[in-house]
Amino acid sequence: MKVSKYSVWPALLIPAAILVVFLKYFPYLPGDIASTRLVQSLLPESKRWAQLVSVTAEMPWVLILIGTTFFCSWVIAGWRAALLSLASFTGLWLLGKWLGPFVAQPRPSPELVEVTRSLSGSAFPSIFAFNYISTVGFLAVLAAVKASDKTRWAVVLICSALLLTGWVARVDLAAHWPSDVTISYFIGLIWIGFLVRFA
Repeated sequence: MKVSKYSVWPALLIPAAILVVFLKYFPYLPGDIASTRLVQSLLPESKRWAQLVSVTAEMPWVLILIGTTFFCSWVIAGWRAALLSLASFTGLWLLGKWLGPFVAQPRPSPELVEVTRSLSGSAFPSIFAFNYISTVGFLAVLAAVKASDKTRWAVVLICSALLLTGWVARVDLAAHWPSDVTISYFIGLIWIGFLVRFA
């Protein structure tokens, strides 16, 4: 049976919406505490590396991510893809501004895991994850769809490594629960998948 391409979007958006609702009403999801403790147990006590990674998604350093993504997107697929990379970042930035107050999920508690420093705002969505997936993730998806074989695998592998590093850093700091970063990445990929169709 042939599946319509239009049926893919509800199949992705519905579970994403359900997960967001779960995060609104539950402080964390099953497996979050155990996963965080495991990540923290496998890494050095010093969180300096994770703090340095986290800073790359904040101003003014995030401008480097945006600019690099814009330039590389232009090289891979032309000016339209470059403009779409800006739409990728802007769309998720706006979504994050709205979702944070709506969900208002508490940050990981120091009573449950090792928290590096107390942070304000909602744990979900992870603005770090939105900033990374909207730039690094956009470039990975664009390369997977538009780049030549050698370029495709190089870009996808590098970007995947960066996204994984970001995930580990935020979990190691206990700035977010693992599910916060993972679901933020997932929502970002849905948005990127929609945009790349027009590149």
